[in-house]
Amino acid sequence: MAANVEAVIAALRVALEEAQKSEERFWKVEAANRWIAQLPGSWTGRWRKLVLGGNSSGDVSREEFVAHVRAVLAFLDANRAQIPASRKWWSPRRRSPAAQPSVQATAAPPSHSPARPVNLLRVRKPMPGVH
Repeated sequence: MAANVEAVIAALRVALEEAQKSEERFWKVEAANRWIAQLPGSWTGRWRKLVLGGNSSGDVSREEFVAHVRAVLAFLDANRAQIPASRKWWSPRRRSPAAQPSVQATAAPPSHSPARPVNLLRVRKPMPGVH
């Protein structure tokens, strides 16, 4: 999780540098918001107050863009340790091979070669109600 936050901070710093070097009057808000959307838990709305708002065409003045990105960077730097870890989306039932009991160690080794794997996509099963 910390790697995700570090990557977002690095990307926002690059966007900030580009905006400071530029002579453009307006910047697209998506240049910052796409990185903020990469923060863990952003799809649940956790970081919605960090998102930069723009006009109807998605533009914002360069000065406002720079100020907002600086503020977001300061917030993420200051609260880096307090950012809660995102929950795992996969099942907690998964175990590493070391955690599973070794049943094969006590069982006798197979005397025959393993059967050829079955392609389940090619197996035809009767459908109920269709004859």
